[in-house]
Amino acid sequence: MSAVKKIFTLLVFALLISACGIEDYLYKKIGQDFDNSGGTYKGVDGVTVHIEEGSLPEGTDVVTITAFSLDTPAFTNVSKPVTNIYSISPAAFEFAKNLTVVIPYKESDFPNLLDELDLKPYFSMDRQNFEVFPEDSYELDVENNLFKISTKFLGNFHIGFPKDMVKQEDANQAGIAEMVLIPAGEFEFGAPEGTPTGLSEEEEGLKQSEGTKQIYLSSYYIDKYEVSNSQYRLCQDAGVCTEPDDVTSIMYQNYYYNASYAGFPVIWVTYNQAATFCQWAGKKLPTEAQWEKAARGKTLRKYPWGDKDPEDNIETAQANYSAIFGDTTTVIWGDDGISPYGVYNMAGNVAEWTDTWYNLDFYYKNNSSDIQIEDPTGPAESPTNEKVIRGGSWVSLEDEITTYSRDKAFPNYRYYNLGFRCVQSVGQ
Repeated sequence: MSAVKKIFTLLVFALLISACGIEDYLYKKIGQDFDNSGGTYKGVDGVTVHIEEGSLPEGTDVVTITAFSLDTPAFTNVSKPVTNIYSISPAAFEFAKNLTVVIPYKESDFPNLLDELDLKPYFSMDRQNFEVFPEDSYELDVENNLFKISTKFLGNFHIGFPKDMVKQEDANQAGIAEMVLIPAGEFEFGAPEGTPTGLSEEEEGLKQSEGTKQIYLSSYYIDKYEVSNSQYRLCQDAGVCTEPDDVTSIMYQNYYYNASYAGFPVIWVTYNQAATFCQWAGKKLPTEAQWEKAARGKTLRKYPWGDKDPEDNIETAQANYSAIFGDTTTVIWGDDGISPYGVYNMAGNVAEWTDTWYNLDFYYKNNSSDIQIEDPTGPAESPTNEKVIRGGSWVSLEDEITTYSRDKAFPNYRYYNLGFRCVQSVGQ
């Protein structure tokens, strides 16, 4: 949540408290107690819970119903949400009778060409692995734009379309991802002066960055999202790309072939596999300079979204890092963490291959004769024969997801947190 939004929320909260008293405010707007006589709870955005008389299980005298609209884009495995996630408590508590949960929606939030009758209500306990409610447990009221859901359990709800119906900006289901234009011009390339290069005191070579330098890049397109499993599989099905070294992820046994994770980033691919995919798609892997400009814009910034450190919790939508989700997230997750050009997941989720050989002097020296001032492709070779990897991943810490953090690996390396995206020349 932005600082302005936080201040606004606190001001509203203070005004409400001063007007009606904190106890009355909490009772009416946040939580409401119900005994076995039942009643109706009205929460945020018109979300309503109807409790029948005798709904409390034996031994329970009172329950408190609370509904929040989570301040994050809905992260779901099976649907394209048209409402936010509504967290309604008490979760994992079985009522003696079915409750009726009413969730409104807006037709203006529909993706293009999708019919209102195809909307479904979804439920989850963990806010990640959603399942559609059985058809006999809900009613769609198209006249009033709302769902009436019958359930004995509360938890996380949202309204959306089945993911297999949705081609969201061609990122999940179509083959070739949407691309973003990075305009021609100079930008500040490199790491801030004094940034450690990674060499120990015992090793020979540059220990700290000498600062950034201005270089010029011609215009180019870059994938708005990391290459997904579904996109990579099209190349494999065409007989060009080879299967990733492993089809699992840390949490998901059938990560690569399961349709639930079609829109998640492909992992376990080597530099050569990534380069082959990009070539098949009429593109190529980005140089380190192209990757960096797309991530930070014209001037140095610590993270794609700015200089403020990300919050280490799942309520934000900036970066999937520090193992806050325990695995990768969908490539379209992270609205609050996009770069100045609107590119997603340039910090965290999966680290990304570049086409540049790893060399300390090329990146950290300010007067290196190796660096081109215009469209640098990088050094001709690497002392260690390794390629540059950028962006950090879902297991990285704060200092590993900055716009100047670098990693390296041999071209045949692959891992559970390593993926890629592609670039394309303008006019190609």
